[in-house]
Amino acid sequence: MAIHERTAKWSKGVREMDVLSLQEKELVCNKVAKQLFIICITIGTLILIAITFGMLEYPWLLEYMTNTADTVRRAPSSAHLQSSHASGGLTSVFSILPLLAVMLIPTLAVFFMIKKPLLRMETKKLLDNDSLADENDLLTQIIWQFTPNEYVSNEAFTKDIIDYIEDNRENWVPNKIALKASRVHIVYEAFITGLEQLRINETVLDMSTLDEECRIDGMFQTDIQAYLTADNGKYFTNVELLRKIHNQLAYKDLGNNDFLEGLEYIETDGGTSIYRLMTGS
Repeated sequence: MAIHERTAKWSKGVREMDVLSLQEKELVCNKVAKQLFIICITIGTLILIAITFGMLEYPWLLEYMTNTADTVRRAPSSAHLQSSHASGGLTSVFSILPLLAVMLIPTLAVFFMIKKPLLRMETKKLLDNDSLADENDLLTQIIWQFTPNEYVSNEAFTKDIIDYIEDNRENWVPNKIALKASRVHIVYEAFITGLEQLRINETVLDMSTLDEECRIDGMFQTDIQAYLTADNGKYFTNVELLRKIHNQLAYKDLGNNDFLEGLEYIETDGGTSIYRLMTGS
């Protein structure tokens, strides 16, 4: 089974892995595959040891194993005709079926029982040990232009991002965790006619920029701070964070700087990280 096929198959039904990129999923699956290999080899070895000690303790088991070995050894050499060769081979297969069952059934049972728990555990480790911290710049790999269109669903937003430019198909991982925080402040620059253009979760950082003498062609150029909260109360995914930022900017005049360049960390105030939205033309 190819790596990509195994990754797709194993991650299916493991909801915790939805937030991982393809590379991260492959990393988790590779770790779990190695763990399962070691566990299965260990179980097989323990079963063989148990059978060996069992032969010493129970004569009937020793006799059974001896007869099985003799049957398997005699089957190829005692066959002179094709029909007798097939019959001998079939006999040898049936003779070792109980041994194979003893070896394989417990091993396979353990394999399927612990595979998903191991995937969840390794996913949790990866997320807990993720080097991503509040101080990191975010959303720097995505090419996007802000428009007046607001998005209600993450699915529709993701589709438009992927369709926007070919590079986004590889770089856009919508369900990857962007920020491990339940809330964040986003600061961006815009041209507004007044406070009436602010949303309920927005404030102007410097009210003096709204003084009448600062008005240019009927507009004020000012920094706006938006307060965003995560839907799950734990973290923001890429798609949730960027969609909410996009909706904040809808109907705002960004001048010629309406292309996303990422989020730049500023500071943490009262436990809440503050990022500046970087835009360009």
